[in-house]
Amino acid sequence: MSDDPHKPLRPGYTRRTYLLDREFQLKYILLLAGIGAGGVGIFGVLAQRLYVSSLSSGVDARTSLLWLTALGALGLGAVLGLLGLLFTHRVAGPVHVMSLYVAALAAGRYPRLRPLRKKDELKRFFDRFSEAVDRIRQREADEAHALESALASLTPLATTPEAREALETLSALHTRKRQAVDNPTGGTFKSAT
Repeated sequence: MSDDPHKPLRPGYTRRTYLLDREFQLKYILLLAGIGAGGVGIFGVLAQRLYVSSLSSGVDARTSLLWLTALGALGLGAVLGLLGLLFTHRVAGPVHVMSLYVAALAAGRYPRLRPLRKKDELKRFFDRFSEAVDRIRQREADEAHALESALASLTPLATTPEAREALETLSALHTRKRQAVDNPTGGTFKSAT
């Protein structure tokens, strides 16, 4: 048996989990499958009726079936397109808002989070995101309080220029943390585009 350090320790298969959020994914899988099956079912019933009526009247139904197929495809495409727009809006809206919140966090500001709309998706994710923002904000407030206490204790002891310069740096850090925590960014963000 070789002791090759570059040889992977695990077998070469990759395990995949496709249903990560079972409730969310199954909701849309079943909805889209139901719409597709319903559309095909309606098309089948209409095609059968057209075929039976053409047999009884002795007319060739090929042209009518072609038109029915084209109309059914366009209709199903339009319905699926509109529903796709609705469904993606319910996901893209929260993602867009959260990306603006992340940009505010990256800039050192703590956004005032607004709740998602009633029919928006990703509510559990947004709740976790909100909880994380609240915890980070609380940690910043605790650090600002600790800096305030340290500054109060060290200010009388700062007799050298280096010590006063260090206290000014700590004071600026305290001010920045206090402003970030005490002055949250408003909840209404506008995108730059």
